[in-house]
Amino acid sequence: MKLTKFTPLVVAVLVGAVFVAPLFAVLEALRFEALRDLFGRASFWKSVYVTLWSAAAGAVLSVAMGFWWARLFVLFEFPHKGLLRLLALIPYFVPNFVLATATVLCWNPASGLMNSFINFPGGLYGGWGLAWMFGVSHAPVAYIILEEKLRRMDASLREAAQMAGASAFLILRRIELPLLLPALISAIALSFGLSLAAFAIPAWIGAPAKVYTFSYRIYQAIQLSGQEGFGEASAYAVILALISLPFVLLVSWVARNEKKYSVVTGKSVRLNLKKLSTVESVFHFGLFGGFQLVVWVIPFGALLASTLVPPGCLQMEGARCLAQMTTASYRYVLFELGETAQAFSGSLTYGVLAAIVALMLSMALVVFCSKSKSALRVIDSSLNLASALPGALIAIGLIMVLSGRWGINLYNTPWIVVVAYVLKHTNLAFQPLRTGYLNLSGALTEAGRLAGAKSTETWGRIVFPLLRPELAGGFLLCLIPILGELTMSIFLVSPSFRSIGTLIFELQDYADQIAAAALSVLLLCVTLVLHALARILNKQGAKV
Repeated sequence: MKLTKFTPLVVAVLVGAVFVAPLFAVLEALRFEALRDLFGRASFWKSVYVTLWSAAAGAVLSVAMGFWWARLFVLFEFPHKGLLRLLALIPYFVPNFVLATATVLCWNPASGLMNSFINFPGGLYGGWGLAWMFGVSHAPVAYIILEEKLRRMDASLREAAQMAGASAFLILRRIELPLLLPALISAIALSFGLSLAAFAIPAWIGAPAKVYTFSYRIYQAIQLSGQEGFGEASAYAVILALISLPFVLLVSWVARNEKKYSVVTGKSVRLNLKKLSTVESVFHFGLFGGFQLVVWVIPFGALLASTLVPPGCLQMEGARCLAQMTTASYRYVLFELGETAQAFSGSLTYGVLAAIVALMLSMALVVFCSKSKSALRVIDSSLNLASALPGALIAIGLIMVLSGRWGINLYNTPWIVVVAYVLKHTNLAFQPLRTGYLNLSGALTEAGRLAGAKSTETWGRIVFPLLRPELAGGFLLCLIPILGELTMSIFLVSPSFRSIGTLIFELQDYADQIAAAALSVLLLCVTLVLHALARILNKQGAKV
């Protein structure tokens, strides 16, 4: 059959429909009676308040920290900048539930290791703890967005204002903030959306104080009522999606209209970096170092220490416990806890499979739709929407679609988890592959064709070698969040599938904090190694 010029667009629309199918499945299953029942509960409105307030407070905190870091690293010159930037991004590399586990070990009200030195302001469990954890876990995301825009800002604008005698505060208020407005809006909207969809932080920080966000309410509805709870869970999921989607659309709209703001100029930008004075250095690095200590250095240190000493020893004897160091907790989780092998096998086997499927699908879509801008836009929008949808909604939608209702039954099998991972994370493989493939010079493949090379030879000896960094990087970008995934896995766990995240959640829920901490340390090491590999491949791709 001969392909027409509309074929890529038709394929893009069909693929896009598949990726957003869970949303429509949940909408189709929604019943007015379920909504009316929810609206009549006081607990529902309390969850609305908790969800919106904690997400909004966390977004403001993350953008404030991200903006400060961006100005510090872009506008000022100081030694070891690359290392310090990497340290600031550590919370971004770590799964949320690992960071939450470490923070709970330090500041849980009953037996927190740091309580004797300083109590968590307002108490860790509850709304204040949620806002803090949302803020610190998403601050690196806001920083990455704002740093890139600030780095590309025309330096002559700032220099002209300085020559005119403008103060640093006036330059910030009249030049930097207006020009960074699209990036600030995007950072706030993205941080807010990530907080709305989060499950691990509400489960670790909110649930002990009976402060429930929507994502945890969805889990509760299914956990307590089973199949009968799907009506209530669907209602919560739809409301969560309706709250999230405007922020997704806002980020897309800002990206499309960014050119209206003269942040990026048509010439190369060379920043005139300012050296920090002694007072400024003490202020900035004292605050920066203190923040890193509180957010992850002390919590991860406590996490590691708690796994190397007898249970409860640190709370009773403090640092003297280090003389009783033992690897018993690691021996237990690796060789005695039967669920560990199933969890690592499930995460690695089906995570790798999902990453490979996402990579192959992304490559096929890029190649097939590369000559149709409209098809690429449809695919890009669909993948962005799927990646932005709350994981709980995707999981519930897939349960409804793949439970035999339309002839396909994958429920209670690992394959429904693979589908969920592919839907959620394909965008991470698609974006670098699209950029790399579209930047390839057509003269290379044309030269191969003129030299008599077959299509398979051209791809094997020209295209794939040039795209090797993007292929390997896209694979790791998919695999890393899958290994640290919890939100979808907790809904799709079955007798034949358990992930590392769900096992840590179960151990934490059953008050086996030491075993949960030991597994968290192991997962943390694997995640950091994979991130290091991804950074190396990204640098190699930049050289090609």
